[in-house]
Amino acid sequence: QSKSGEGGQPRVQGGTFAARLAVTMKSAPRRGPTGLRAHPDLGRTRPPCRRATAQGRPASLLEGRFAREAARFHASRRRSAERACTSNGSERASGESGSASGGSSPQKTKAGSSSAPLSQSTFIKTDSRVVAIGDLHGDLQKTVAALKLAGVLSVSPDGAPVWCGGDTVIVQLGDILDRGDHEIQILHLFLRLKEQAKLRGGDVFLLNGNHESLNICGDFRYVTSGGFLESARVAGLPPEMAGRFQAQLKARVALFAPGGPIAQELANSYVALQINDTVFAHGGIMPHHVDYGLGRLNDEMSGWMRGEEGARSPIVAMGSPDSVLWCREYSREQWNTQVDRGRSCALLTKVLSELGANQMVVGHTPQERGCNAECDGKIWRIDVGMSSGVCNAAAQVIEIQPPAEEGARSQIRVLRAEGAYEAPLSRRKGMTG
Repeated sequence: QSKSGEGGQPRVQGGTFAARLAVTMKSAPRRGPTGLRAHPDLGRTRPPCRRATAQGRPASLLEGRFAREAARFHASRRRSAERACTSNGSERASGESGSASGGSSPQKTKAGSSSAPLSQSTFIKTDSRVVAIGDLHGDLQKTVAALKLAGVLSVSPDGAPVWCGGDTVIVQLGDILDRGDHEIQILHLFLRLKEQAKLRGGDVFLLNGNHESLNICGDFRYVTSGGFLESARVAGLPPEMAGRFQAQLKARVALFAPGGPIAQELANSYVALQINDTVFAHGGIMPHHVDYGLGRLNDEMSGWMRGEEGARSPIVAMGSPDSVLWCREYSREQWNTQVDRGRSCALLTKVLSELGANQMVVGHTPQERGCNAECDGKIWRIDVGMSSGVCNAAAQVIEIQPPAEEGARSQIRVLRAEGAYEAPLSRRKGMTG
């Protein structure tokens, strides 16, 4: 449902948690290329994407009525369903940031509570298999392919997504947003799978990337026409308004501005996360990030996205080329000189030593030769450009088996979809993450 708020911005109202699925899943018999149930009346109204997405791709998981139910779900998770989406005055989250390294000792856990400060679950111990997935950029079809490759997603006979990964832990490294038409659908799919995974001893952790921060800042340069339309539908705009760009833009601002319903969901995502001996970040962790505190970074980013009073965008996380979300220090497929390589590897070694970790996993920079490791296996780069808006590469993920004993190193291998490339692919012009 949608009503007009201050300044003509749409206001998203609350709803029940169960409403997000029940009605829609019964009313949509047709399937899209993902195998997930599609809404029957959608493909006719979808405008052509201004980027390189597949022409005529059938509507899928969250489009149509499901998108409207998703809007009610997102609204119901806000602190007050009656507050305008553009308000920045939410209550301050309880609890304070801890010490420079996050304020808490490592927990043996499968999940953190979305209401607790993220610093309390920045460092995690688990005996479970971990699978890391790189940048997805609005491509639902490749997202489903990656999740199936990870062995955690199946599709029920009636077209519903089902977690089949047992106690597997999924870590998605950010950049769900931009360059593709199904951004919010992908976010909602991960949220559904997280709920199912936790019931079976698994979990799903999402990280924020630079494109998440761009959208919270109101920078929509990389949003496709389909992405704007999806925003209008999720905001609950009626069909006669959903096709108008100005209405789409206002809906996008309402959803993504700090304190808005999608921003509130992204506030539960991490800037940095460590599971066992593996550190995860979108761009990379530098020594000054460790000094600042990974838990502190997580809490400050979360507070800003929630629209907490007095919260500001965390510069160390997202405000410079060497910030966590924008760093490319460890992602070069070819260093200019061996001296440059040695410098990057030395910085990496210092960071891992201070964190008590053995390797780091990053996305952000498309790797033309697929998932790969450098610096003697201390850095894994897993953005393979799988989105049709980037390189349209076949899905790849990495599987991390926990250390066999105390002091041992996790075992990592690459899982490749059929047709995954071994030779370099040409990157689309201007696509650097």
